[in-house]
Amino acid sequence: MRIVLSLILVSGWLLASLAEAGGIGSRVFVVERDSGSLAIYDFVERELLPQRITGLGDLRHATMIFSPDLRFGYLATRNGQVSRIDLQKLERAGVVFTSENSIDNAISQDGRYIATAEYVPGGLTILDSGSMQVLTKHSATFEAGEERVPSRVTGVVDAPGNRFVCVLIEGAEIWIVDASKPGFPIEHRIKTPQSNPYDAMITPDGRYYVVGHIKSDRVSLLDLTRPGEGVREVSLRDPEREYERGMPVKLPHLASWAVAGKWIFVPLVGEDRLAVLDRTSWQFERSIPLRGHPVYAVRAPSEREVWVSFSGEADDAYVQVVDVETLAVSDTIRVGRRIYHMDFTPRGSHVLVSANQDNKLFLVNASSHEIEDSVALASPSGIFGVWRAFRVGL
Repeated sequence: MRIVLSLILVSGWLLASLAEAGGIGSRVFVVERDSGSLAIYDFVERELLPQRITGLGDLRHATMIFSPDLRFGYLATRNGQVSRIDLQKLERAGVVFTSENSIDNAISQDGRYIATAEYVPGGLTILDSGSMQVLTKHSATFEAGEERVPSRVTGVVDAPGNRFVCVLIEGAEIWIVDASKPGFPIEHRIKTPQSNPYDAMITPDGRYYVVGHIKSDRVSLLDLTRPGEGVREVSLRDPEREYERGMPVKLPHLASWAVAGKWIFVPLVGEDRLAVLDRTSWQFERSIPLRGHPVYAVRAPSEREVWVSFSGEADDAYVQVVDVETLAVSDTIRVGRRIYHMDFTPRGSHVLVSANQDNKLFLVNASSHEIEDSVALASPSGIFGVWRAFRVGL
């Protein structure tokens, strides 16, 4: 009798544990920007969970990363606040203020450390992901005349070898930080050929770090396997296109680039095209004409398609699908007004789209291009699926 009772109790505990842990893989955390909260949507169950995680601070340009064991998420906000989110209980499980103003965060490949890029006072802060304690602060300064002045830091990513990489805006310098050594030393400080870098990204294979510059049609490219060779410049100009204006003000955030097949797809501010670069040589290949000014280019997991969103009232409700093989637009879909973010589900069956002006999150079938579900949200913007835990640079 006791054995039976014990088995019943153990079975009940196991089922309860599985129920508690279940569903994490299909949960998507969506920033509700104006209210400083996160909404949670389950794309398998097609339902908005009743919980809201609130009190998260200024969520403009908020970024969320996830621990490799999917135990926690870490949300960095514009007011320098890093909140740890318990992914099972769907509640905040710790908070620390790293600065007055932060812009990006990344988690080390071993999951032990969080790095946040700071605008004010300027630098890179490294946290212990378990205790949420500040371990190191690398102040970012550069020489201006006879004095040293602070520089904003942005574009922080994780890189192979348990490293972090970031860029100094005013300092025009790339840092490579080793997170496997005591003190998290800055092992490389590499000057960029151009001034005013403002954002950066890492390619999905973890090899190249790409930096955009204000008022420039060129990007700086660093091969992280050969950092000693320095930075090379890559042009985004179409040699066959006539330009009525001068240099672009800046490119969109470089996280909006798509790397698919043997190509790199680059949205260009103020132009109705994608620039296409060869993934091996980084040489300009061609332009793809679009219906408007592109903002995000998001690759399908199959790398056969790239989905593009737009700015401008005439175009911001639309998504265009680009065929990676033909390098041409294959379809145009109307989803919702003022699309702020898109992401594919892990196996590429659906696309999640936040439409800020319509206050909705949409689930779009990636094959039929039909909208299969939508939920009402307040000022939705960033979409963060837990599968980001298994991608380089996120």
